[in-house]
Amino acid sequence: AMTGDGKSLAAYLSAMTGKNYTLAMYPTNELARDQEKQVQSYKTKFNPRYDPQIYRLNATTLEDFIETNNLPSKQSGLLNRVDNSEILLTNPDIFHYIHDFRYLRRNAQGKGDNPDKVFKRIDDNYKLFVFDEFHIFSSPQIASILNSILLMQHTGGKRKFLFLSATPSEMLQEFLTKSGMKYVWINPLSHGAYCYDSPNNSGLWRQINQSINLTFPCNLEPSLRSSYEWILENAESIILQFFLDHPQSKGAIILNSIAAVKKLTVALKPLFKRHGLEVRENTGLTGESEKASSVEEADLLIGTSTIDVGVDFKINFLIFEAADGGNFVQRLGRLGRHEGFSAYQAYALLPHFILSRLFELESKPLTDGETYERPTFNDAIRQAYPFINEFTEYPKRWGGIQSAFVFSELKRMSQTYPEAADGFGKDIQNALGIKLKQQYGHIGELKNDGRSKVIDEARSFRGSSQLDCAIYDLTNPNEPDCDRFKTYNLQGILSNFTFEWMEEDEFIQRAKMANAMRSRFKDVLCYLKLTGYRDVREDWKFYINEDIGDIARLAKVQVLKGLEILHPEVDGINQICRSLRGRGLVCYISDYDRATLRAKLGLPIHFQAYGLADKYSFSDRGSPPYTIAFGKSSLILETLVRFWKSKEDLGWIF
Repeated sequence: AMTGDGKSLAAYLSAMTGKNYTLAMYPTNELARDQEKQVQSYKTKFNPRYDPQIYRLNATTLEDFIETNNLPSKQSGLLNRVDNSEILLTNPDIFHYIHDFRYLRRNAQGKGDNPDKVFKRIDDNYKLFVFDEFHIFSSPQIASILNSILLMQHTGGKRKFLFLSATPSEMLQEFLTKSGMKYVWINPLSHGAYCYDSPNNSGLWRQINQSINLTFPCNLEPSLRSSYEWILENAESIILQFFLDHPQSKGAIILNSIAAVKKLTVALKPLFKRHGLEVRENTGLTGESEKASSVEEADLLIGTSTIDVGVDFKINFLIFEAADGGNFVQRLGRLGRHEGFSAYQAYALLPHFILSRLFELESKPLTDGETYERPTFNDAIRQAYPFINEFTEYPKRWGGIQSAFVFSELKRMSQTYPEAADGFGKDIQNALGIKLKQQYGHIGELKNDGRSKVIDEARSFRGSSQLDCAIYDLTNPNEPDCDRFKTYNLQGILSNFTFEWMEEDEFIQRAKMANAMRSRFKDVLCYLKLTGYRDVREDWKFYINEDIGDIARLAKVQVLKGLEILHPEVDGINQICRSLRGRGLVCYISDYDRATLRAKLGLPIHFQAYGLADKYSFSDRGSPPYTIAFGKSSLILETLVRFWKSKEDLGWIF
């Protein structure tokens, strides 16, 4: 259903009118925080008799709860929250790991907790499981959730699963059909449930979206700097002027680059402050305190993808970039959700080749100055963007590894659930198009080759954090010290930030003094102090002192050591290389360069693939000749190109 249509209310209505315990999952912490406030407002409005307790759970809040209550383990903290929360808001990652048996206490021989100790308690507690904005996930996550749902279905109890999205993927529908699950696909548009004019019996209708004036600035290049430069050039004449012309306005700028957000926040703050207006930031690096207050308190909020999915903004001004058609619809959907403003204005910062498809080509779907209904307009936007790969073959290649582990655990529980293993095995094999016997062979091969880390990667939900660094962040001067301790990926740090090396002891001591110590800081690649951000993205590349051609011809996901970074000499780069060289990284190497792979395969903008040079090409100018993908992205890339011939094996035609 359309953004703002009331999907969340539909999901929680049964919990507000009766004892229907609900577990809801959100892909971002910002969305979960926003929905927590929304559900509290439902509770105030409906005043349910049984007074459901609402709790928001993620890795950080779970860790804090365990420490505050002096609990012995994540398992005890998780079960405590489940037993005391009629409405639990969490993320699909935790849901996945519950049903992948990760919260069990077992020794090296596998003895200990029964496999169903955690998942059964949770599955029996809740009757409705809500997956919000699940479209932002791809086939690896769909396979993971399908494994979890089928495990639940075959271990008893009637449960309902509800997937909510304004831009749903048909891939989930296909998998559900193959698994034999019964489902209903709800689409208000196909039922004629939307009205685009003022209806005569207006009391029976609710306005979903306000009319929006949408402007496409022309001649923007498809580069990371073009949007940033346009905003700077028009900061006073367009952006600030709108707020002066329309007092009490609220706005947001949503960009793809975290460095651009940081720089624009600094540039626009003083300009707006002169008029009593406040500019705030909200990104993956923003501290929890700032995130919690910025959406409500900012007159202009500048952020990245942390705020573009489902957050219920009360704004009437929006500037945004969009990586694909679905991303465009989601971000535009943040605007016009609430009445009471005198004007609603959006600026879509799209590269010129997208605009030409929309307005200039012979088949142009849009005309300047015309008014369009949302569905018609959204279809035109989706068709104008290039193809984005949905990785439909991934579940068959790698999704079955988790299935094999679930099947084995069900075999162990055969006395409790005598028919569960056979039922699960049949359904998951039909759904994913796999043979479990072959999956066990695949697992054995990986173990025998010393690639057990690859198995862990396949069983992860979004992928492991192999290149995450612990950071002490000084880029936001207004943050309290306890919020400065974070984790962020090395690639983003190298591209966008200036930094200094920190010794582990110093970082841990500072974190403890600020009461900000987290268990996730213990497994990081290194410890860094972020001191600022770069005006221009730094040009760097991965490097290995070998002939990569031999490695690339293996055409398989591997665990690789010896990786380094070629980067202009900055503080800490040698220490980072030392940490990197000794770490075994799950990766896939291709002898096609990154630009070629992105173009041929339709890879998403944030796909974790990077340029790689070897001992023969490290001094070459231009883009490195090889590509390296890490973690979950390495499994995906292997699925897409494993049958390609190596470039050296391609024949020549004269």
